[in-house]
Amino acid sequence: MTSPFFKRFWQLLPGIAAVATTVVLSQSEAIAPLESAVYRGLFQLRGPQTWEERIVLIKIDDATLAQMGQFPLPRDYYTQLLEQLSRSRPAVIGFNILFVDASPADTQLADAMTKVNNVVLASAVDAQGYPLVPQKPLHRAAVAIGHILEDPTNDGMVYQISPWEARQQAFGIAIADIYGQQHSAVDLPDLDQSFGINWPAAQADLAQYSFVEVLSGQVPPATFNDKIVLIGLTATGSDPVATPFDYDPPGNGTLLHAAVIDNVLQQRSLQAIALDSWWTLLLLATPVISYWLFSQSFRWQLAITLGGLGGWSGLSLLLFYNMYWLPVVPPLILWSLMGTGTILSQQFLANVTLQSLLDDLWQQYSQDTGLALRMQTPQHPVPEELGPEVRKLIVLANSWGWAQATQTAIAQTVPIGLLAADDHDQVWFCNSLAMEWLAIEIKQPLSSALVPQWLAAETWQRTLSELTQHKTISPIECQQGYQWFELRFERLENLEQPNPLLRDGRQGLLMVIENITHRKTVELQLRSLNRGLENEIRQRTVELQTVNLSLLEEVLERQQAQEQLAYQALHDELTGLPNRTQLKTQLQRLVQRSDENQENLFAVLFIDCDRFKLVNDSFGHLVGDKLLQAIALRLSQSVSHQDLVARFGGDEFVILLTDLKQPQAAINVAQRIRHQLQKPFLIEHQKLYTGCSIGIVLSGADYQQADEMLRDADTAMYRAKRTGIGKVLFKPEMHFAVRSSLELETDLRLSLQQQELVVYYQPIFDIDTQTIVGFEALLRWQHPRQGLVGPDKFIPLAEETGMIIPIGQWVMHEACQQLRHWQDRCLVHPDAFMSVNLSAQQFNEHRLLNRIDKVLRETRLDSCYLKLEITESAIMADSETAVNTFKALKDRDIRLSIDDFGTGYSSLSYLHCFPIDVLKVDRSFIQRMSKGQKHLSLVQAIKTLSHHFNMTMIAEGIETRTQIEHLRTMKCSLGQGYFFCPPMDNQSLEAHCLCPVPKTKTR
Repeated sequence: MTSPFFKRFWQLLPGIAAVATTVVLSQSEAIAPLESAVYRGLFQLRGPQTWEERIVLIKIDDATLAQMGQFPLPRDYYTQLLEQLSRSRPAVIGFNILFVDASPADTQLADAMTKVNNVVLASAVDAQGYPLVPQKPLHRAAVAIGHILEDPTNDGMVYQISPWEARQQAFGIAIADIYGQQHSAVDLPDLDQSFGINWPAAQADLAQYSFVEVLSGQVPPATFNDKIVLIGLTATGSDPVATPFDYDPPGNGTLLHAAVIDNVLQQRSLQAIALDSWWTLLLLATPVISYWLFSQSFRWQLAITLGGLGGWSGLSLLLFYNMYWLPVVPPLILWSLMGTGTILSQQFLANVTLQSLLDDLWQQYSQDTGLALRMQTPQHPVPEELGPEVRKLIVLANSWGWAQATQTAIAQTVPIGLLAADDHDQVWFCNSLAMEWLAIEIKQPLSSALVPQWLAAETWQRTLSELTQHKTISPIECQQGYQWFELRFERLENLEQPNPLLRDGRQGLLMVIENITHRKTVELQLRSLNRGLENEIRQRTVELQTVNLSLLEEVLERQQAQEQLAYQALHDELTGLPNRTQLKTQLQRLVQRSDENQENLFAVLFIDCDRFKLVNDSFGHLVGDKLLQAIALRLSQSVSHQDLVARFGGDEFVILLTDLKQPQAAINVAQRIRHQLQKPFLIEHQKLYTGCSIGIVLSGADYQQADEMLRDADTAMYRAKRTGIGKVLFKPEMHFAVRSSLELETDLRLSLQQQELVVYYQPIFDIDTQTIVGFEALLRWQHPRQGLVGPDKFIPLAEETGMIIPIGQWVMHEACQQLRHWQDRCLVHPDAFMSVNLSAQQFNEHRLLNRIDKVLRETRLDSCYLKLEITESAIMADSETAVNTFKALKDRDIRLSIDDFGTGYSSLSYLHCFPIDVLKVDRSFIQRMSKGQKHLSLVQAIKTLSHHFNMTMIAEGIETRTQIEHLRTMKCSLGQGYFFCPPMDNQSLEAHCLCPVPKTKTR
């Protein structure tokens, strides 16, 4: 430990460890959070600065999205904004928006950009590295394109950006460049070096206006004169970019580009100072500094360490005020680790050396353990917090001085009488208590004080004789009045060291007198208490025997209760049959046994009673319970005693056939059970009839759990109930069908959120002129795995699950919005209408009118252009409510249509009650017109009916010219079908069927 080589290595070790630790932390980015905290702290110490007054932000905020819809906004809004800004003549307009998707309105937006002639657009790169650039019309109309690529840290903050990326300037630098070309010259930064962001202040301090306020003309035009107008999305949670002044919640990418423009115009970007060579030199010099610092005193070590930390921190802060960024955390970590490690290692080396010296001294001078123990008296305690080493030093330093004082103190202050006499019976030492009790002085004979007041002469002589023979003397008890004393004697001779009590080396005896009056009193009291305790113990023993008998009775009662609870836990309370828990246990045991022995065949019969709810509703639950008991008894009598009959819940029972020779036996048992349950039950003098549906599952290697067999049996039972067969043997495809239905339901619930639903439109034509007079909105599902799914596969599922309400609302909104869009672009006849189908659930939903009003309000479509198609079954479900709903819709000037007329079960007596505008003849009637006169007459009858009721008839499914001729003969004016145009999406329809029409006066 003390060799010169080791000492020099030890002095270099703190510096080496500090360098290694700092390098590892820097490489692992573990200090990145500290760097971020220092970065934010420097800005907070500097305080906010005034934003460049030439920058104005137009933000697409939460208020804008709440009023105009979700992002991205239609191109028309941006066109209107440019027209609004053109009146103010701004210096430069920058769109922090990626116009990568084509839009029919791109041409208008490009024209508006060309007129302004100072628009800068943004570009980026997607996650796969493909460029995201504006559409070609917009790209040609922009005066410049700038990238908006960011490099945020783990905490979402951007320290710097690349001035040149993807062969384009940064978005903010491009805007500043355009401003310099059109106004005063601007010094652009070096495009080969990173551009450090010097954040001026919080976003709230920047001049900014809401998109919707500017668009509506609420902001004076003079606000944007000769300004750099930056337009971008700032809504909550969009493109979050943390800044030193906007950290929680963070700022956004638009604010970042505003800071870049500010830094360029003000020439105050943050310059990073490269310390590569200096940093390498500091790392190499750190072990040398540690070696030199090791030889300094503790005060100098602490002062140098703190001085280095404070000096570097001050230098960093001073440079930051002058817009230079100097790395702060790595040098501070390196210096603090070096200083702290040097101080601790020096202290450790000193402690090791002192410990070695202390161990040598302790081995040499601590042999007198009695002396060390006397050091621990309450009068002179050794503090525990000082540690074992300091305690040893205290003992060694004070041992000899304490020894004599300790012995004298013990002799004079102990609460006993202490007396020493020599072989001549002369007292040569006596403490105060012994003097008081024996009435004796030093140099007086001991015998005269003891005999006969304390001891008899014989006892005293015997004691002296035993002391001479070095025998152990038992303590002697003596009574003096009301007090008791104990006398102990010990021979004083043959000691290894001279005893301080034996003056001049004299030998003799040592006598110790102790007052034991209190002890004797306590002993007497204890004897009395023991006698009382013995009597109480005997009494308690009798009581415990009585209690034990009572406990035995309680234990027996509890065992009976537990047995009853165990029975109830495994049996149905009403029928006494095994319950679901016992069934699953037995079935699981059979499944496991079947894995070991494939020849062991068993089956599960899942039974559901038919018409049981009707019995409950008609005769009450008491009769229903008795019927369940009778069914349970009949089921138990229908199987062998080896089989298990269990009540699964409600009116459902499960039978476990445990030993089958062949699969047909399970089917025979199911047939026998159905036959037994079809017989009448006599309950409360009433003949009751019921039936059952049975699902059958046979054991097999595919089953590992009891729940799997019960699940498949339940599936087979529901198949039997739906088909009316009565009993069905489970097949794997049943499970696959149920699972496919569940998967389709799950996908359908996510389809709206994942934008998988699309609306197709089939035009409705005037049969004579073959011009488009309206459209029918048809829903399609673009499934990610199954492709385009027709409505016949998922609409019934949507109606069953209730998803038809939000889906129908979405379809109505999309269809109305699309018609309004076509009207604005003059692509349809002014009187063209949009037909939207309403399901029975939608039509009977109490919020239908509110939903329709909301759609019309949001899409700005006049209600007269909306036509709702309702099936006959939806109307007849609640005809009185249907009349009221129809009246409310007609009051809103919404046209109404009966869809698939003739296929439902409508009553003609109700038809005149409903304000129907259109009867839509089902395609099945149209397609059969050419098969004979009777089919043609049926369509003619519907046309006559619609004419008398003043309704318009629309023919569906027109596919041939012959059908067209028949319909013209009947004077049917409207029709739709593949003969004219199949259903298409909006873009295909615009490309193939729609063309601009001249504006005419609408109704």
